[in-house]
Amino acid sequence: MSTVKKGADARGKAKTTEGKSAATREAIVRAALEVFSAHGFEGASTRQIAALAGENQGLITYHFSSKENLWKAAVDSVFAGVQRELSERAKVLADADIRTRLRLWIIFLVRYAASRPEQMRLMVQEGKADSPRMKWLVDTHIRGPFEMAAPMIREAVDAGILPDAAPVHYFYIIVGACSLFFSSAPEVHRLTGDDPFDDATIEAHAEAVANLVLR
Repeated sequence: MSTVKKGADARGKAKTTEGKSAATREAIVRAALEVFSAHGFEGASTRQIAALAGENQGLITYHFSSKENLWKAAVDSVFAGVQRELSERAKVLADADIRTRLRLWIIFLVRYAASRPEQMRLMVQEGKADSPRMKWLVDTHIRGPFEMAAPMIREAVDAGILPDAAPVHYFYIIVGACSLFFSSAPEVHRLTGDDPFDDATIEAHAEAVANLVLR
């Protein structure tokens, strides 16, 4: 076998190994997100996560070193891109009136919550205690969207679209209204028999929240 052939084979094997490693890491993160959002950091175990991922528990240590690093990776995965998307939308809508911007922001949040119901579950799990994880979550993933939303909320208050209140109240009212329907999807399904993740239901919820806030 020529040196060129050997080199090509080695590169091919390396790419295959890298692909398998990336797939393993992704499977672990997906499983971790499900377990952490359901049981919280303390209630989750790496044994549970490995079993759900269908991977060896030792691979968690190999890829993430610690349970906390895995938790951060799971949180990163569910918040990935949201701040960038909000920023891009704000630029596109910069010349729109405040009612339109606020309405489209709400619709975006509903659709995002439907695509990632684990996000609200994680926020509820970690928001209950003044822990280092909660501080990291706020500083890394929540403060940015809040600081982007606050001026828009103040503008809506100044325009008389929203009653006078501090932006933080509206931020949590709107985020909660957008997300709870999906983070509590099994309860909603039990109550109504409807699938909260049906496309028409998602759009109906977006309209309901927007109409409630901007009536």
